[in-house]
Amino acid sequence: MEKLTVQNDIFLPQVVELIEEGHMVTIYARGNSMRPFIEDSRDELVFGKVDKLSVGDVILAEVTKGHFVCHRIVKMGKGIVTMQGDGNIFGTETFPITHVRAKLIKVNRKGKTYVLSTSKTWRIYSALWPRLCPIRRYLLALYRLLWLHQLPQRFSKNKNF
Repeated sequence: MEKLTVQNDIFLPQVVELIEEGHMVTIYARGNSMRPFIEDSRDELVFGKVDKLSVGDVILAEVTKGHFVCHRIVKMGKGIVTMQGDGNIFGTETFPITHVRAKLIKVNRKGKTYVLSTSKTWRIYSALWPRLCPIRRYLLALYRLLWLHQLPQRFSKNKNF
């Protein structure tokens, strides 16, 4: 099967429309902001209707008209949601709760399916990772070096002088 790439501002409103009709929609993850547990172009994200929201949920939100972001809720209050990508150290998005368009229901990752409401692994990760914000920079650097094999140029054997 051939992959087709469509711009988010065209594709995601169609995804939201299907979800609002009651369908679950599966899309490939794009971007690195949800590392280390959701990887770009590898993991499949299954979105569904928003039933109830709480801190720790991963959502798809239209933060501004036509600009969609999939990140984890880090704070909620008085009709306002603040979310942050797991791979982000500082940046957050804050917007009205009415901008939430879908909720992540499942993640298909490396041949394994995580149903977020019942997966013990995912719940532990969702509770622990946001609390590690002060040392997240170092954990993400280790992840890139060890698991993604993105060693800096200075350590490369094929150095060009």
